[in-house]
Amino acid sequence: MRLLWGVLVLPALTTMAIAQVWNEQCDAGDLPETAQSTGSSPIVEIRGSLGTDDVDMYAIYIANPANFSASTVNGATFDTQLWLFDADGKGVVFNDNAVGTTGSQSRIDNSSGCLTNRPPGVYYLAISRHDRDATGCEGGLIWLSTPFRAFRCLDGAERASRVAGWLRSTAAGGDYTIFLTGAEGATAGDPADCPPFDGWDETDNGGDDAGDLPATAQRITLPDKTPCQSSVTRVRGDNGTSDVDMYVICITDPANFVASTVGNVTWDTQLWLFRCDGTGVVHNDDAVGTNVSQSRLDNSTNCITQGGIYLLAISRYDRDAVDARGRLLWNNTPFRSLRCADGPGAANPVAGWTGATTAAGRYVISLQGAHFVDDNGTSGGDVNRDGCVDDADLIAILFAFGNSGPRLPEDINCDQMVDDADLLLVLLNFGSGCEP
Repeated sequence: MRLLWGVLVLPALTTMAIAQVWNEQCDAGDLPETAQSTGSSPIVEIRGSLGTDDVDMYAIYIANPANFSASTVNGATFDTQLWLFDADGKGVVFNDNAVGTTGSQSRIDNSSGCLTNRPPGVYYLAISRHDRDATGCEGGLIWLSTPFRAFRCLDGAERASRVAGWLRSTAAGGDYTIFLTGAEGATAGDPADCPPFDGWDETDNGGDDAGDLPATAQRITLPDKTPCQSSVTRVRGDNGTSDVDMYVICITDPANFVASTVGNVTWDTQLWLFRCDGTGVVHNDDAVGTNVSQSRLDNSTNCITQGGIYLLAISRYDRDAVDARGRLLWNNTPFRSLRCADGPGAANPVAGWTGATTAAGRYVISLQGAHFVDDNGTSGGDVNRDGCVDDADLIAILFAFGNSGPRLPEDINCDQMVDDADLLLVLLNFGSGCEP
């Protein structure tokens, strides 16, 4: 204070925000819509803990992105990864192992120019244990898995996508501290959702986890899709620990059929095709003519002998199909081949799966020549699969009525008997798909 012309003048009081340490409240979510808000004061540290398969995400405000940094160096004892996303949930910068160190902790800043010209605003900072990686709306990586010791802008197959999930399983990490510069607290927003998937989604369309055997396989069916006529071009799902997902599809033209995970998945897949009675048709582990560990099925080996209802399954290597006596339907090798059922249990239906696996994560199977089925997992009465349930189908059922055995084309419901149930399906759907 001071005297001015005999008047006592007090200095103006300035309100200054005090930098804080933010402690994780309960468990921070792993996506922008579940990220933890962090107040409004400047933040110098975020402290939390990672459990099994855990990712923690925090909303922060960055006034000058070019001057921002976040680091777990000396703040964690486990192998960390740090990720920064913008207000829309899209990737900005990522680091696994901090540049210029020999440790396994992480640091992100603007050394690589990823933050240059970025606007001030709300961002989302996430921490995971190596190797739990961010994926986009299609299940692909937003950043590639390598190189490790680098500050990296977007470089993954889904670099333009918002974050929608996390790939691969990890053990618990434990306690961590993230040291921050240039960050303030912020309230989490609600970025736009991923666009609708243009195919069949195991959860969104199927409602739950697809089963792993014929009796529990998920039927790819929609009210506005004509069985064995409307095409399904992609199937998306998620494989958990020792999980196998099986789907019921219709194949009308075996020569045109393709199912592939190549370019869609980052983990080692296996694809399997079974008849509707569960007997093996064709299998692939590693796609022929490639050096990848993803899979591709087609009919170049003529394993698919006729059109009809089939079961398509996906597993992680080395989860293999077995019969009721535990015998393999396909031999384990060779890997990079397209094979009809060739194992000791080849003549029998799949009854289980052998070989435990860790959780694999999201997948997309691209399809060609595959079609929807009806609610019962059948062709809806279209015996000859010409897209029309008519007299030809009715006559086919009547001429085969009473026949029993596997692989009968007139056995619409796949119970190895042509009977009243098959006839009823034709009558109930008579006229479906036919031109007026």
